[in-house]
Amino acid sequence: MDGENKELLTVKEASKLLKINEKKLYALLNEGKLPGTKVTGKWLFPRLELEEFVRGKALGAVRKSFWESLVNKKVLLLCGSDDPVIAMAQGMFHRMEPELLLFSTSVGSREGIRLLRDGFCTASMSHLYDHENRDFTFPFLGEYFPDHEEVVVINLFYRNIGYVSRNVSITSLKDCMHKGLRFVNRQEGSGVRALVDHLLQVEGLGPGRIAGYDTEVFTHFDVVRHVSDGSADFGVAAESVATPSRLAFSRIFEERFDLIVKRDDFFERHVQALVEFIRCERFKELLGALKGYSNRDTGRIMYPQGGQGRA
Repeated sequence: MDGENKELLTVKEASKLLKINEKKLYALLNEGKLPGTKVTGKWLFPRLELEEFVRGKALGAVRKSFWESLVNKKVLLLCGSDDPVIAMAQGMFHRMEPELLLFSTSVGSREGIRLLRDGFCTASMSHLYDHENRDFTFPFLGEYFPDHEEVVVINLFYRNIGYVSRNVSITSLKDCMHKGLRFVNRQEGSGVRALVDHLLQVEGLGPGRIAGYDTEVFTHFDVVRHVSDGSADFGVAAESVATPSRLAFSRIFEERFDLIVKRDDFFERHVQALVEFIRCERFKELLGALKGYSNRDTGRIMYPQGGQGRA
């Protein structure tokens, strides 16, 4: 082939690149799934586009394999709020259940509940608190599940949440505003963001009054990192993350951190394996070894404020 057409492949060359026979190649052409150009009666194929096709097929195979694992109930995907204990527990869970894998992604409490509703995860995690109803999790489920009976809420733990800062005692957002301190926020839809917005409302402040309110990160570690490296002066994070960093921690309150699963899935083997793991002594010992956690309801099925009974 001359220099002008060096990026174009013949049928034989394209078949070799794609690792398929020529008959299959022509079939893909006829179906419009392959790029090709007919020149003087012969088919020629752009190498770059064929290579992109190969990468796409490989990625598609990985996605298919992953989703088949989810369907076959070998992979548990947790979506929602962020807490370091979840990441630490993944290896422990796999050691106890070698045929199961546990993954998590920090997308925020509300987004986690939505993804659970839409079938994109095994369970979601939330620490959303409704200050008017004085209850966690349940006041928010109605936005996604009209009937609370559609889901089961299991407590993972309680944790201390508060202000983190560098050698500054934080008492209020208004105090920080007057001192000109820069804030690092969490993403919209997260439980921490909801708490911050509530505190602003209580103190009669608009978001624009807090320098850095629009600076968003997705995890407690990100908050601590921004404060530690001087990118921000303060933020809100879990005590367990603040303690190793040696940042000052000012407790706001203790919050309940819950796991939410669909009731129809609750008695499935892989979900029950996760529930049993949460209730085991090793998980409770992990919580006990870290600062700012309580396992007093760990593994319990929770009910709305005033609800009857507990498992």
